[in-house]
Amino acid sequence: MTLPEFQRLEAPDGIRCWGTEAPAVPWAGGREVRIYVVRERDEPDFPDGLDQELIRDVVADLERYVHAALGYLRASLLSDPGFFGLTDDDVAAYEALEAHELPLSEPDLTFRTGDEWDLRFAEGSLPICEPYGLIVTFDRDRPVRVENLSGADDVDYES
Repeated sequence: MTLPEFQRLEAPDGIRCWGTEAPAVPWAGGREVRIYVVRERDEPDFPDGLDQELIRDVVADLERYVHAALGYLRASLLSDPGFFGLTDDDVAAYEALEAHELPLSEPDLTFRTGDEWDLRFAEGSLPICEPYGLIVTFDRDRPVRVENLSGADDVDYES
C-alpha cells in the first residue's frame, strides 16, 4: 500500500502540518478518516524522518487500531472514571457496554517523528470530550495513554 497524497496545511507558528484522508472505516459511519502529519519547524520537511511504514500499516489496518483504542479506553474508563469526568455511579452504565459501543466518534490520526502517534476521537458524550474530544496515544501498535483535551487550545489546520 502506498501512502495517500498529503497536502500542506496552514498551521500555528512553530509547527508544519500536512493532511489527507484515509479510506472509509465502517465503524466511523463509512466516512473517511482524516490523517495529519505534524512536524516542528526545526524537523526535516515531509516526509523525511517519518516512519512511512508505520503510517502505511496503521492506515491499512485502521479499523483494528480504532478497536484497540476503544478497548483501551473502556479499560481505562472502568479503572479511573474520575479522569473521564464520571462518578463511580456513572460507571455501571459503561460496564454494560462493549468497547465499540462507547459514545465516541469522528476519529482522526496524527503522526509525528518517532514511534508514538495519536488517534483522536473528536466527538463523544463523555465529560472529558468537551470541547475537543480525547486522544489515545499509541507506541507503534500498542495504546499507551489517554490524553484529556478539555483544557487544550483550539488549533485549526486548514488547507
